[in-house]
Amino acid sequence: MASQPTPDEKAASIINSVPQSNLFTKTGGVILGTGLTAAAISSELYVANEETVLAVGFFIIVAAAARSIGAPYSSWANGHIERITNILQGAREEHTKAITERMDSVKEMREVVPLTQNLYAVAKEIAELEHKNFALEQENAIKTELKQVLDSWVRYEQQQRESEQLDLVKTVKAGVEAELAKPAFKKQLLEEALAHVESLAKSKSI
Repeated sequence: MASQPTPDEKAASIINSVPQSNLFTKTGGVILGTGLTAAAISSELYVANEETVLAVGFFIIVAAAARSIGAPYSSWANGHIERITNILQGAREEHTKAITERMDSVKEMREVVPLTQNLYAVAKEIAELEHKNFALEQENAIKTELKQVLDSWVRYEQQQRESEQLDLVKTVKAGVEAELAKPAFKKQLLEEALAHVESLAKSKSI
C-alpha cells in the first residue's frame, strides 16, 4: 500500500503546480487564491461542493500542463528567435560586405580613370606618329616612282637620239654610196681629180 504524502509535500506540490516564475509569486498566488476562496465561502457567496473540487482539480491540471509545456515552448521560441537573429545578422554582414566590395570597386574605378586617360593620350600620340610615318612612306614611294618614270623617259630619249643618229648615218652613207655608184658622178669625180693633178703639176713646173 502506497504511503500517504505529508502535508508539506502536498503544499509543495500545490505551489509547484502554480504557473509562476519564482517561489515568492507562487506562494503569494496560492495564499491569495486560498484567501479569496475562504472569503467567498464564509460570506456564502460561493458554496463548496463537488463542482468546486472538480474546478480546483481542473485548474491544478491546467497549471501543471502549462508548466510542462512552457519550458519546451520557451526553448522553441528562443531557438526560433536565435535562428531569425542569425539570419538577420548574416544578411547584415552580407550587405556590409557587398557595400564594402562596391566601395572598393568604385575606388579602383576612380584610380583607373587617370590611367585610362594616360593610355588614351599615349594611344593618340602613337596614332599621330603612325600617321606621319605613313604619310612619309607614301611621299617617299611617290618620289621613287617619279624618279623611275623620269629615268625611263631619259633612257627612252637617249635611245631615240641614238636611233635617229644611226638612221642619219645610214642615210648619208647610202646616199654617198649611191652617188659613187653613178657613172656620171664617177666621171665627174675623175675629171676633178685629173684637173687637180694637172694643177699641181703645173705649179711644180713653174
